[in-house]
Amino acid sequence: MKKQTLILALCLQGAVLAGNAQLVKKAATEKKTEDWYNLSFEKEGVYGIGVNQAYEFLKGKPLKKKPVVAVIGYGMDATHEDLKNASWTNPNEKEDGIDNDGNGYIDDIHGWNFLGNSKGEMIEKTNQEGDREYFRLRGLYEGIYFSGTDYFKFNELLQKPVKVPAPKDLKEYAFFRTRLNKESRIAQEASGIQFSKIFKYMIVNEIEPAMKKINPDLTKIKQADLTKYDFNTNGKADTLKLMSKFFLLMTFGVNNSYAGKNNTDSMNFVQARDLTLNPKKVNKNLENLLAENIDARKITGDDWTNITDKNYGNNKLYSNGSFSGTMISGIIAADRSNGVGVNGIMPEAQLMSLRAYPKEGEPYYKDIALAIRYAVDQKADVIQLGLSNTIYPAYEAKWVNDALLYAEEKGVLVVSSVWNLSDNLSEKKYYPNAHVNGKVLNNFITVAASDKEGMPLKDANFSAKELDLFAPGQNISTTYMGGTYRMGASPLFAGASVAGTAALIKAYYPEITAAQLRKLIVGNVTDRASVEVEKQVKVGGKMNTDLYLFSQLCVSGGILNAYKAVLAADQLSKTTGK
Repeated sequence: MKKQTLILALCLQGAVLAGNAQLVKKAATEKKTEDWYNLSFEKEGVYGIGVNQAYEFLKGKPLKKKPVVAVIGYGMDATHEDLKNASWTNPNEKEDGIDNDGNGYIDDIHGWNFLGNSKGEMIEKTNQEGDREYFRLRGLYEGIYFSGTDYFKFNELLQKPVKVPAPKDLKEYAFFRTRLNKESRIAQEASGIQFSKIFKYMIVNEIEPAMKKINPDLTKIKQADLTKYDFNTNGKADTLKLMSKFFLLMTFGVNNSYAGKNNTDSMNFVQARDLTLNPKKVNKNLENLLAENIDARKITGDDWTNITDKNYGNNKLYSNGSFSGTMISGIIAADRSNGVGVNGIMPEAQLMSLRAYPKEGEPYYKDIALAIRYAVDQKADVIQLGLSNTIYPAYEAKWVNDALLYAEEKGVLVVSSVWNLSDNLSEKKYYPNAHVNGKVLNNFITVAASDKEGMPLKDANFSAKELDLFAPGQNISTTYMGGTYRMGASPLFAGASVAGTAALIKAYYPEITAAQLRKLIVGNVTDRASVEVEKQVKVGGKMNTDLYLFSQLCVSGGILNAYKAVLAADQLSKTTGK
């Protein structure tokens, strides 16, 4: 997702607000903050979602249900003055050290922390999914290369590359050799160390002898002379030789540049070769990365590659990284009647906090899958997911996809926010998404962030087929940790707007199904389809800015409108006679 690489952006954005948040501190005593998502264009000239209008229409109508919204994320500050009445309570559990409801989670009174243990310890930092995949697969594929005709690996005993059998799973091997080198810096550095062994062998045994034929005095070899090296074997290009030659050419030229001179005699072949094959530097880079990416899964004590190993976690839902979850919670369910702070979209909603995202790093798909199932089993009406990923290993994908199908079967709406990375979602896939096992889920909504002026964020991900709608996600004031309020921006805020709207509809029209909810929300937006907007788009890894119609950016061509969705829900309720 991101890139420098998907990994770096996840780290940087996750550390701020899991999605480009810019925070401005507000005094804790401030009694009114700018929760503009409640407003409407018709009345206030602001592209909010018309929550206040919706409540004017609903005045006098009975509240039939206190909907349950499961927020799978970072935990929250449940003691905040605007959220102290918003926590979901498990009706079949009590805090007595016993698993009263028999679901495997002891004292899960208000939700569950999948990043903890029975001692009360918590994981605050994890490594990246790409790093985890590297460690899982390294024993199978590390150091194995393909020459174009054969697979080979450097034999430490013989000190030379030797042929090895082809990997049994070529698709997984290709993933390890290509994708992981893009997504994991640890994989990149480790691959460099493995290849350096083969590289050294090729240079010493083949390239250097060839260079001596060109000029016996290797100190006088010029960069141009390297191009004379024959990398053909029996009339066919030898991939090994070609790769060695390429890296040597690159190193020879780079080192000359560092020397500050333009002539190719400034550094001889031997110097370039020796600098290229500096194992201390390469190994040090890897050691530093390993030290920085020590994974904390040992705290939970489970096997993260085994979905049936569920006996882990605790009921501590507040951590150093709960600021994002607290802000999301305020948008969904902050008290509208206490005269302080912000007004949430559905204050009677019960927030089920399921902590599966660390303050730093990327979540485990196992935790996400189990959190979805927990929410469904505990009768949640709406689930809000955290931000997605571009790496989706098949065995982990099955866990999450099965959980999403379970949510669809049980009629639970799932809301997913997209990244602000300027990606076209029709071309670059993020997971999880609505496409599961060859079908499109009828209970899954994808949303991106928009601003007060009704414009999509310039760097928001988009797609006329894969993104459903936009919703307020920038410069929003909401609840923050420690009883304070702050202004922030995040795609997750857009997701909270949709989750809150879904909860509002379920509160007054509980008979409406998840599939109907999705249609009501996506089909009743503030229409912006014909509006032309300036949009930043990533093309070939480079950023370009161009003009697009709103209809080219999302399925609905518009912005979430709670008022219109409530009106449509009311009509649907009358039609069905419920």
